[in-house]
Amino acid sequence: MGDWRSLAIALALLVCGACGGANPAGDAGGLDGLDGLPADEAGQDGDPGGDSSVDGGPETDAGDGDGWTGDGLQADGDAEAGDGDAEAGDGDASGDGDAPADGDGPVEPLFDLAAIRDPSTASCSLTNPRTVLQDGELIDVWDLSYLSWESLDGALSPIRIRAFAARPAGASGALPGVVRAHGLGGFAEPEDASTLAAMLDVCVAAYSGPGSGSTPENSSEGLGPMDQNGYRMFDTLRDVRGSWFWAHAVAGMRALTCLETLDEVDRTRLGMTGFSAGAVATLISAGVDDRIKAAVPLSGTGAWDVATRSPNAWQHDLLAAAGLGIESPEWLRLMDALIAPSAMIGQSRSAIMMVDGTCDEFFPLTAFEATCDAIPGDEKRISLAGNFDHGCYGMIGVESEETIAERADLHAKGAMRMWFGHWLGTEPDFSTVPDVPVVSVQSGSPLSLVAALVDESPAALEVEEVTFWWSDNDAYFFWDQTLEPGSGYWQAYVPMTLQANSIFFLDVQYRSRDLLFPKRFTISSPPSLPADLVPRIRAIGSCQ
Repeated sequence: MGDWRSLAIALALLVCGACGGANPAGDAGGLDGLDGLPADEAGQDGDPGGDSSVDGGPETDAGDGDGWTGDGLQADGDAEAGDGDAEAGDGDASGDGDAPADGDGPVEPLFDLAAIRDPSTASCSLTNPRTVLQDGELIDVWDLSYLSWESLDGALSPIRIRAFAARPAGASGALPGVVRAHGLGGFAEPEDASTLAAMLDVCVAAYSGPGSGSTPENSSEGLGPMDQNGYRMFDTLRDVRGSWFWAHAVAGMRALTCLETLDEVDRTRLGMTGFSAGAVATLISAGVDDRIKAAVPLSGTGAWDVATRSPNAWQHDLLAAAGLGIESPEWLRLMDALIAPSAMIGQSRSAIMMVDGTCDEFFPLTAFEATCDAIPGDEKRISLAGNFDHGCYGMIGVESEETIAERADLHAKGAMRMWFGHWLGTEPDFSTVPDVPVVSVQSGSPLSLVAALVDESPAALEVEEVTFWWSDNDAYFFWDQTLEPGSGYWQAYVPMTLQANSIFFLDVQYRSRDLLFPKRFTISSPPSLPADLVPRIRAIGSCQ
């Protein structure tokens, strides 16, 4: 790899780090799965014109058909009363940061990890065993329930969380364990556990967050996120732990505690993933719980204060429904104590691969960059799905819904397969993670020269496609151009001219060398973002 680094210096390519971008001034510059929510068509302003065309993205392998779309944003209501067995444990799950005091008592820690990790208070229960055929594999599935906590009026109360556990049938020895968290308005289904167990060859616990569910079997106790028109998400005045996002993350960490009690699970190889609000819970958990060796948050970030600089960012609508705004003390306290990247993920010891769409209405590239930059160390990668938003597919007319959906599916599933396969030791093809690609743009008119350095050293992998993505309309939509291999680097002339609001990044698609069923994933370069970028976001009402 020394020669590769030397070539990077020789070409004077802009090295942006693992996450952060750079202002492309001058001549040189640097996906539950994925909810399905339609949106309006993209506008055509900022069209680069000329002979440019959209190639529809890289070819992907067929989807697994596991139903990754559809958490939705509808209010889920409160779960029905549980089985009445949520007895108080011997400790409060109360950690490492401090929750603001209300003036009537001592300040309590935000996360009490000793209590969260204590199996004696978790009351973990596996019932209703059955075996299902999932994606061509036999998977053992159980109903899972356990105790977690929510904060009511500054006091912690035990609640019973309902979930599903799954493991490949006939597997021998202890397998890694992965927790799967759902998005806002969602809940756990048996297939959420079985599809991930089949895809990753691990034990999985998929849980319904507090107050979430659709049936007695998957409905968890507690207040749901849409309680009081969504105020529960921001209920932090008396106790930051009153926020549903805190309770959602703690429920995920308690699922890890249940997995640890099983002889079939290797407690030294644990991971967590989730989409949207599930990604937020994953990031919070990875930031405080060092049991999580690897994490893959899909379409979720911190830095919501950065996101809401865009007037159409969807957080504004959630706040308005709850009678709040970005100046409300509830919001400011939530941002400071839980959602600020330094508080959320700044102390993480986990290896983290973040996946996002370039046009996300909740979690735009600016919030993505701020969150990823806060992850300590070098054991992190990103994968950006061009023109994917938050499931609305508002790019119809620029690209088809099918093209965007297939791309998002490859990025999400590929990231989980590769990242967990590497860090949890389940996939020899991923014994080496490729380095972050490096891209440089030499601006011209009407064509600019794009050159890139791509890590082609992993013997078990081959580079399938290298794609340059750019936007000149504040991330409203992106154009793409495939690069061709040259002498030690990849390059192409691209119909763009760098301007003050230009955004660009490189996405490298790898595949394993299996002849019949190769495994694909992508690694992206850090997006090059203007320092003062405010992404252009589609209004939430356009998502039909």
